[in-house]
Amino acid sequence: MHPYARVLRTYMSALGESDYATIKGLFTPEGRVTSPFLGEMPVGPFFDRLAEASARNIITPIDIFLSATEQRHATAYFQYDWMVRDGTLITFKVMDLFTFAPDSDRIVHLDLIYDTHPIRITAGDKYER
Repeated sequence: MHPYARVLRTYMSALGESDYATIKGLFTPEGRVTSPFLGEMPVGPFFDRLAEASARNIITPIDIFLSATEQRHATAYFQYDWMVRDGTLITFKVMDLFTFAPDSDRIVHLDLIYDTHPIRITAGDKYER
C-alpha cells in the first residue's frame, strides 16, 4: 500500500474515533488546515475546535485518490456523519486534499473541500462559540 494511502486510512479511522491526538501526529509541526468554515489555521487549534464542536463522528470511506502526476498530494473521499454538541446530525460528503512534506509521509497542509450551503441552511454554523 502506498504510504500516503496508509496515512489517509489512519486519518479517516482516527476521525471516526474522535482521536484527535492521532490526527495531529500525522502532521508536521508547522502543519495547517484550510476549512470552509474556519479559514486557514494551524493543525492543533483546528482539531481542538473540531473536538469542542463534536459529540460523535461517523466516517464512511468512499475512496482514496493518489496524484497521477507524482505530486505530494492525496485525497480522501468520504461521507461524514457529524453529530455536533447540541445533538444535530449533519451528513455530507467531503474530499480532503492532503499535501505531504517533501520526502515524507507527514502532512504539511490539509484542504477540506465540501459544500457548506446545505449545512448552514439546516444547522447553522456549528463552530460558533
